[in-house]
Amino acid sequence: MEIDDGFERRLKGQPVSPGIAIGVLRVEAQGCSAPATRTILPVELESEWARFEAALTRTEEELHSLKARVEHLSGANEAAIFDAHLLFLRDRTILNKLRKEVPRRMQNIDSVYYAVVQNFMEVMRHVDDSYLRSRVADIGDVLQRVLKNMAPVAASPRAGESAEPCVLAAYDLSPSDTADLDPNTVLGFVTEAGSAVSHTAILARSLGLPAVVAVPHLVMESRVGRPAILDGYSGVLIINPTAETLDHYREIQAEKEKAYSALIEMKDLPAETTDGRRIRLAANVEFAHEYGAISRSGAEGVGLYRTEFFLLGNGGLPDEETQYEHYRELVERCAPHEVIFRTLDSGGDKLPFEVLEEKEDNPFLGWRGIRVSLSRPEVFKEQLCAILRASAHGKVGVMFPMVSGITEVRDVHALLDECRTDLRARGLAYDENMRVGIMIEVPSAAMMADVLARHVDFFSIGTNDLTQYTIAVDRVNYRVASMFRSTHPGVVRLMRQTIAAGIPTGICGEMGGDITLVPLLVGLGVRELSVGTHLLPLIRFAIRHLNYEECRIMAEEALQAEDSYTIRRLSKDLALKSYPTLFD
Repeated sequence: MEIDDGFERRLKGQPVSPGIAIGVLRVEAQGCSAPATRTILPVELESEWARFEAALTRTEEELHSLKARVEHLSGANEAAIFDAHLLFLRDRTILNKLRKEVPRRMQNIDSVYYAVVQNFMEVMRHVDDSYLRSRVADIGDVLQRVLKNMAPVAASPRAGESAEPCVLAAYDLSPSDTADLDPNTVLGFVTEAGSAVSHTAILARSLGLPAVVAVPHLVMESRVGRPAILDGYSGVLIINPTAETLDHYREIQAEKEKAYSALIEMKDLPAETTDGRRIRLAANVEFAHEYGAISRSGAEGVGLYRTEFFLLGNGGLPDEETQYEHYRELVERCAPHEVIFRTLDSGGDKLPFEVLEEKEDNPFLGWRGIRVSLSRPEVFKEQLCAILRASAHGKVGVMFPMVSGITEVRDVHALLDECRTDLRARGLAYDENMRVGIMIEVPSAAMMADVLARHVDFFSIGTNDLTQYTIAVDRVNYRVASMFRSTHPGVVRLMRQTIAAGIPTGICGEMGGDITLVPLLVGLGVRELSVGTHLLPLIRFAIRHLNYEECRIMAEEALQAEDSYTIRRLSKDLALKSYPTLFD
């Protein structure tokens, strides 16, 4: 990577996935990728403006042509949308900003135009007027047309296609965008939008990708192709690092890798407290390429297999046979340990099951989780049959997401019985004793845990959603992100109530991978933690340096606390006392 010893810039955001990434900067935003950036000379300013004016003229002609065609086919009302496009094309605010920025930056005009418009779009996304927010897509369309009509300065490959290791900067990334990233070329990512508990952030941690979110004006300030360092520990993107900064971060990177290698060497040691309390450590898994990491990290099987990425990530729902082969491979590779398959969890900030005719106003309170599956029983039964058949090849559990009460539990048991009958009729083997569990993510389920425990074999607490629904904080809404606290006393008490129901209870949510909160979870009585494979060595080390009795006493004190800060402090104090080296 070429070092620029000139102007080093640091952009601060919120760290959501730890690690250091060093590579060239790639920029992508909603609608299109950033053009390649190059420095221009003063004598080029006039020709750059001429190139831009020519692109505006060509775009103007296209829009007039499109308007005429739509008006002919559908009428004047439908064609009127292009009037707004034409107005934005010559918007004085944008053009005046561009006239200031190009001489200041001395960069090719299409790159500067892209940054200016993306910044404008960010402002529009956050205005209170819903009509203005809805116009963002139109602005993006104009941006694409203008860039297309400018003579290319240089090819700018998409980050996922680049052969050169890069740090990806984007306005936002959806869970599917994140899942599609090639970890061989994308070393980490940074976004303007997002939160620490969005599903995109969860995926970053699962993939072991350094990630930072909520960086103001990121797209505006980024420069394609410039050297960059992403610090996923402190939440900083460094553009044009000096040689001294680069050396410093390479040292940190080497030290972290050395320390992590030492933890990996302990993978065969049991996750047991100093006074003999054993905790099962399992892996959260989404993708087939993670299978090898399950054994390398010392995981005792899979505590959460998120099936939605396999079901929805390939352009069409796989049939029962395809699902069975896929599930069987994972079960055989994990034997003799158990694999717990979570059935399709769609909706909210996760992959959509299907495009809805009408947009849901409150998707987190809408058609998601078990509600989707129960409304599509034939599709659901194909998945259940495939999981049951996989249970003939090893130890398998199945659990259902977003259960809110006993009715849904009875419904899924009825469908499971139908599937067992069907498999027997077809002469296909399955495990009659396959464990059946539910996710505890909704306060009503936690409150009814004693009743639900009579009908299932285990619980798995999804701490992100349980927190979201308990304290009424949308976990992907940046306006209230600071209020999202998994150690809220109400959340901790619901967790304790769930565990007290007396059946095996684990944690598969993000709290389980937080080394500051492991003492609290152990003290509350959790017997299983399921986390991303790259976090397993750290959590094992933490557990092996904890005393269960100390954790239990601390948790009792935490249950009497009045605020989330006190609970987090109590747990962190014990963590720091027990394994201080993990905080270095």
